[in-house]
Amino acid sequence: MNPWNLVLGVGILLIVTLVWFVFYYCFNPHVDEPDGGARVVGSCGDVMEIRLKFEADRVVQGSPWTNGCAHSFNCVWAAVDLARGKTAEEILDIDAAMIRRAVGELPRDHWHCASLAAETLHAAIDNYMQAGWKTTSDSN
Repeated sequence: MNPWNLVLGVGILLIVTLVWFVFYYCFNPHVDEPDGGARVVGSCGDVMEIRLKFEADRVVQGSPWTNGCAHSFNCVWAAVDLARGKTAEEILDIDAAMIRRAVGELPRDHWHCASLAAETLHAAIDNYMQAGWKTTSDSN
């Protein structure tokens, strides 16, 4: 085997990895200094993270992340999309059934993905509300 083929193969693999990283980083939304956020691990082992930015008590920006399957990805994105423009109290009304409807056809054996997305969204709101309570308490 020619050693140059190995070097060429490793070089191509490195380039593909770097292009994927740049693409992934540039095209995924990032919330700098979120007002609320949460990372939850589901019983299936999937991890979901949601970070939210509020202005005038409404969500103006959100960034979802998961290491799970395509169904997890769709559910966490749907949860953030449903939260956009809503107050924290309105977001608490978002449940797994709403996320399943927003995603569309979700196989019954993946309904737990919608439940995990709702749980992560509510945990992010909980974090936001606790941070607001601490800020209000500290200023008194």
